[in-house]
Amino acid sequence: MSQTNWEADKMLDVYIHDYLVKRDLKASAEAFQAEGKVSSDPVAIDAPGGFLFEWWSVFWDIFIARTNEKHSEVAASYIELQTVHLTSVWLGLAAGEIWDL
Repeated sequence: MSQTNWEADKMLDVYIHDYLVKRDLKASAEAFQAEGKVSSDPVAIDAPGGFLFEWWSVFWDIFIARTNEKHSEVAASYIELQTVHLTSVWLGLAAGEIWDL
C-alpha cells in the first residue's frame, strides 16, 4: 500500500486481515475482507506471525512489566529508561530549560 493511500482505520483492517491469515483462520479472514472491503494489497511490514501480533506482544510485555512482578528484563529496562528520560525532561523544564521534544 502506498504512503499516499495511508489511512489509520484501513491500515488496521489490513493488519487484522493479515493476522487472521497468518493464524490460518481462513473463513474469518475471507469474511472480514469481504465485509470490511479490506484491500488485498500485501502488507508493508510482513512479519512471520503478523505485525499486529508482534505489536501486541511488545505492548503486552511492557503492560505486564508495569502492573505485575512477573515480567521480562527487557520490558523492565525499557520502563526504567522511559522513567529516567521523563524525569530528566521534567527536571529540565522545572529549571526553565527549553527542550525540543
